[in-house]
Amino acid sequence: MIRTLNNEKIHNCEKEYSKCFSNILETEDYVRFRDDLLPDMYYHNFTLIKKSRADEELYHRIEAEIQLRKTEGESFCNIVSYVPISDYLLQELDVRPQVSVDGFYLFDVNKLSRLTNKEGAVVLKVNNLKMADDILRLDIEHDGERLGLDFCKRRTNRRKEIYLSKKGVNTYICYDNNEAIGQCDLLIYKDTAKIEDFSVLPAKQRQGYGTAILKAMLEVALSSGASTIYLVADEDGTAKEMYQNLGFSKIGEKIDLFFKL
Repeated sequence: MIRTLNNEKIHNCEKEYSKCFSNILETEDYVRFRDDLLPDMYYHNFTLIKKSRADEELYHRIEAEIQLRKTEGESFCNIVSYVPISDYLLQELDVRPQVSVDGFYLFDVNKLSRLTNKEGAVVLKVNNLKMADDILRLDIEHDGERLGLDFCKRRTNRRKEIYLSKKGVNTYICYDNNEAIGQCDLLIYKDTAKIEDFSVLPAKQRQGYGTAILKAMLEVALSSGASTIYLVADEDGTAKEMYQNLGFSKIGEKIDLFFKL
């Protein structure tokens, strides 16, 4: 059984972030997200299960989402759950998913003074097309080999429309001597801030740029009135250790079920 988070403020902020990129259909128990402009982006096209009254109900909801995706002619079904999912239920599914777990990490604002600046590093909000092109270059260098050049271009072109609009989520670039080093998204929803898509070029990691970016995001969030600041980290990855060293503490989890159809 996988433990999950019960925090309404963070749940609402998560939904608002995804709404920046996707259309939604929401019921009492689940939210379905779809992005017709980027249909092969897993985290623009997924179903979030908010709650379920029994394993049997959860089983039928998952099976229904899989069948819907097949009807839509798609090659995948992505389901995110705040509901604990038992191993027994997963074994009963007709299609076996790839299961991953992400942790929610909350920042202790009293530890902000521990974070140091990186000499020469400047973190700026993306507000023009040239900076959006820098996002593309960062994306290609960071993910191009793994995800492909075409997908990186389409993903960045889709997202730059959001970054240059007033839809709520902003993205920031860290520069050093006019060279783009890393990037990060920030959404502030009411008094809650979500840090997302945080990355630093592999050749520039462990040099203080990541800390500089996170410090800048925290300062923007606090100055904007956020009292709850969090990020999401892959529980199988190593980045969570850095976040914990910088003042983030794990407060819950969410489960991702990825089905290849």
